[in-house]
Amino acid sequence: MWLRVVNRFSKGVLTLSLISSLFAVLCPSGYAEDITMQSLTLKEAIDLARQHNLQLGLSMERVQMARAALELSRSALGPHVALTASQANLSTNLRAQGFPNIPQIFPSPVQGPFNSFDTRLSLTQTVFNPLRSHLARSSEGQLAFVQHQERAFLDQIIAATALAYIEAQQKSARLEAAQANLRLSEELAELARDQQKAGIATGVDVARSETRVAQDQYLMSQAKNQHDESLIRLKRVMGLPSQSTIQLTSPITFHHLPIPDSLSAMVRAASQREELKALQSQVMAAEEALNAADSEALPEVGLQAAIGPSGVNAGQSVYTTKSIAIGMSIPLFTSGELSAHHSKAKSEFNTVRIQHEDAQRQVEEDVALALLSLHTSEEQVAAAKKSLDLAERLLDLSRDRFKAGVTDNLEVVDALTALATARSRLIDATAEHTSARVNAAAAMGEVARFEI
Repeated sequence: MWLRVVNRFSKGVLTLSLISSLFAVLCPSGYAEDITMQSLTLKEAIDLARQHNLQLGLSMERVQMARAALELSRSALGPHVALTASQANLSTNLRAQGFPNIPQIFPSPVQGPFNSFDTRLSLTQTVFNPLRSHLARSSEGQLAFVQHQERAFLDQIIAATALAYIEAQQKSARLEAAQANLRLSEELAELARDQQKAGIATGVDVARSETRVAQDQYLMSQAKNQHDESLIRLKRVMGLPSQSTIQLTSPITFHHLPIPDSLSAMVRAASQREELKALQSQVMAAEEALNAADSEALPEVGLQAAIGPSGVNAGQSVYTTKSIAIGMSIPLFTSGELSAHHSKAKSEFNTVRIQHEDAQRQVEEDVALALLSLHTSEEQVAAAKKSLDLAERLLDLSRDRFKAGVTDNLEVVDALTALATARSRLIDATAEHTSARVNAAAAMGEVARFEI
């Protein structure tokens, strides 16, 4: 459970899944320089993951593309000014211009060549164009969508890094516990040998204790391998080479924090989850795109104006001329094009709206599961602490009985096994609770403020 994190992003929807499925997306495709650090806090680990994640860079580029698309759609509504200049040498056929009967003063219908100079400062301005207005507002929604999408992806990186960091610290604690178990089993094996020399214990007691030492040596080797693997996974998330040496300095400890009630948690999630904000923006964009499709049947009105000098050439017979016109265009028959655009836009709007409703339900599920995990992990930590205290007492009593020769060391070995199990359970329960806090913060859209 504690390896779960906000992950799925389909049309803006995110849900909880295993952290291992995040590596292909969240892990950087390139690596930082080979560096060696003495210490690394959780905040520093998250900063490294943000700096070296190439997918986040792609998200930032998508934001820039959406911003450029918005500027382009807005420019269609603003004034366009252009300057043109030409100097031409022409000849013309008067009959082709609508003069079939050429007067006798013109020996030929073809006149020229003659020079013509013209310079125009022209202005075009949209006066009424609801289609472009709705498309511009749709572009605003698309820009907001990719911006929230980028923040949601950043939240994924933070959550994945935090969970990988917690896993590495959990494996480190289990390695320390395995080393402590081995030292303790070696001490008890030495006690068994001393008891045998004193005639209190038998060879069976010695063999039993040495078997326990061998088991703890195997478990310690296994714990070391798991610890090394967790560090490799963490370094991959942060974008560090696997050869880098890191030391984690943010320990995982149990902190009892007030657990919010489900209603307030749902409200916080609804207002803070970036994927919900992204889908809300996408719904707005789709609605404006639908309005744009409906407005295709409306008239478009535009203004055109031009002014400038014209003459034979730039310095001969130059006079200022101008023109101004206002035009309107209304589509009358499009062979079903307008209705097809409307049907397509309507379907896209309904699709995004359904995705938004599904995301809201998913967020409610995320919050409910996160709160349940918090409650359960707190109970597990309390039970694990009590179990560890009892296991330590049981080992002390069993060891004293063995020293006194009251019983063999079977009780001691059993007590040692119980102690090792209790230590592992407390470590796992503490890690589970810390990870549950990460998932709860992610479920409510507050993972960026998470601290161990």
